Amino acid sequence: MMSLRAFARAAPRITSRINSTTATASFRPALQSAITRSSASSQLPRCFSTSFRRSDDAAQELAAKLHQEIQLETEENASPADSDSNIAAFTAQNPHWSIHDTPGEQEVTLTRKYDDETITVSFNIVDFNTPAYEQEEADEAQMDEEESDFAQMDHQSGGGNTKGAINQGRTSGGNFKVAPEDNVAPADRDGLRSEEDEQEGGPAFPANVNVLVQRKGKGALKCNLIADNGIFTIQSVTHLPDSSLTSTKSPAELLRDTPTPETENLYTGPPFQQLDEEVQSLMEAYLDVRGINTALALFVPEYIDVKEQREYLGWLGRVRGFVE
Repeated sequence: MMSLRAFARAAPRITSRINSTTATASFRPALQSAITRSSASSQLPRCFSTSFRRSDDAAQELAAKLHQEIQLETEENASPADSDSNIAAFTAQNPHWSIHDTPGEQEVTLTRKYDDETITVSFNIVDFNTPAYEQEEADEAQMDEEESDFAQMDHQSGGGNTKGAINQGRTSGGNFKVAPEDNVAPADRDGLRSEEDEQEGGPAFPANVNVLVQRKGKGALKCNLIADNGIFTIQSVTHLPDSSLTSTKSPAELLRDTPTPETENLYTGPPFQQLDEEVQSLMEAYLDVRGINTALALFVPEYIDVKEQREYLGWLGRVRGFVE
């Protein structure tokens, strides 16, 4: 049987062949009825779609819950936190630093000039969500392993300092100095850590910080550090030779660890803790005079704390707007 839409399309051709006025008059009501039914039928999918969205209880419940979370977070953060005042104090006391923070992005950079150098500091709010217990377990495993190696080497060397020591650094004689805290038994470390955590205020999580010092015609010096409890610990120092890589790429691109043909085979230097103690101290002083100091080490976790909260609220709002 011919469908209504096919009948409607064929109707003009049929009417042109009908010469009888009576036949034409009798045909028009049927044609109009068919067209009306066809038009109503074509609107059904839109009506069904609208009805489906309105009856999506799961989406509405999720949107309501997200709205509730936004209200709770807003109320809890209505009064200024210590982190906000600490950030304001840092920016007031260190006007040479410019902060570059793009809403919706998780990376933050600071830039400044020092003599003929351009210095860029980069950190990421992803460190805020790194579970503390995972970091502690990793630290304990490393300490236990190094302590075991130290005990074995200590037995072999008759008690002298060895490369297996924790918190080690080469002395002028070539041995490694063992810090007093390395002799603490593993069973006592939890108690010491708890006391230290109680004494320290503010965000208690380590933050990875990358520093890039650039000089025209000399390339760049890239330093990987960890900021924890107001102290910077240098992990590695790499020199990037002056080339098309350092002259064409942005500091943010140079600071990323993504290997490139120019850097994948580049020697990155030894582990910083294996350098001579005097070299370590002088490198720390070199960074300190350039503003990579205690004030910045305290500022970074504070800023991560504030930005993560701000980005979390933005994320809640965007997801809510999408699902409702």
